[in-house]
Amino acid sequence: MELTGHDRAILREMQRDAGQTIGELADKVGLSPSSTQRRLQRLRDEKVILRDVSIVEPRSLGASVTLLVELELERDRPELLPSLHHWISRTPDVQQAWCLTGRGDYTLVVVTASIDTFDVLADRMMADNPNIRKFTTSVVLKQLKRSLEVPV
Repeated sequence: MELTGHDRAILREMQRDAGQTIGELADKVGLSPSSTQRRLQRLRDEKVILRDVSIVEPRSLGASVTLLVELELERDRPELLPSLHHWISRTPDVQQAWCLTGRGDYTLVVVTASIDTFDVLADRMMADNPNIRKFTTSVVLKQLKRSLEVPV
């Protein structure tokens, strides 16, 4: 899909605040509300915008610990990858996950209530996924940036 300058402006604004009204968005991007609505719908239809979400403060829900978990897998067990992927996708404490090159095979961002809660999750992760050889965990001390914005 070819993106115009107005499309890019809409994307920038929607990444900053998807909850604004069409009128507010139209004012910011310099289009009429109806033109803005059509372009926004096209961006959704073409899967440029995948979905609109609300960013929730984890502490307000009792999730005060963020951890980065690096997984190393057994190389000779590729048949177990679908099971691991399913476990990751259905585990609510796993906020984000990436398959990587380099030292580890996967990195997970885990947001949980406490270290004790993570310990239970880690035990379950290892029991449910025999393809995991080992994992290392880093506790996040301070969040410096939190964003899902893609440069437009």
